[in-house]
Amino acid sequence: MKLYYIIFLLFIIGCVDESQKSTISVDVKGLKKGTLVLKKLSDSSFVKLDSFIVNSGDKINFSVLLDQPEMLFIDLKLNEGSDIKTLNFFAEKSKMDIVTNLENFGYELVVKGSKNDSIYRNYISLNKKFNDQKLDLFKRSFEKSKSNDLDSLKIIEDLVVNINKRQFLHNANFAVRNSEFELSPYIALTDLYESKKILDTVYKSLSARIKNSKYAKQLKSIID
Repeated sequence: MKLYYIIFLLFIIGCVDESQKSTISVDVKGLKKGTLVLKKLSDSSFVKLDSFIVNSGDKINFSVLLDQPEMLFIDLKLNEGSDIKTLNFFAEKSKMDIVTNLENFGYELVVKGSKNDSIYRNYISLNKKFNDQKLDLFKRSFEKSKSNDLDSLKIIEDLVVNINKRQFLHNANFAVRNSEFELSPYIALTDLYESKKILDTVYKSLSARIKNSKYAKQLKSIID
């Protein structure tokens, strides 16, 4: 009888865990065959959470137990020997839908069901403008280097430095403005680590709830 109750208890626990899992539906336009792996970064190494083998355009549904919102990654491998493509998104404890395509996997995607990810997409879009400006300057610098135009090269170098400063301050302000979201300390960890003073400013702006999040605790450990 005792064994029966143990088995029954394990069954109940298993059911509870399944009910608490989040469903992540992924639609990769143009993908007919391949392997998708859902993973997260833990202690500087990736941990596999779920995987799915696609055949003839099967519908992809990942199931994952999330303690809190965090950045997750999906690897796509088409066949043996092929390069692995990766996309990342900010997952939340809800039903999520991700739409991307085979050609631009990881670069063009629409994510629904995550407020953090919605803010993250805006963050990426704004940073792309800064990066595009720098790319244009790098191209100009390359052309000027051919003619050894040192004066122009110095001007371009100063412009790049100025853009970097503006981008850094923009990202810091963005993190502070969104201090009610788990994305805020994540931005600090990934893009603002060069300045401990800025990291401290971002941390102090976080709400009490966010300070208990995974990325905020990591941020606090760096500051201390």
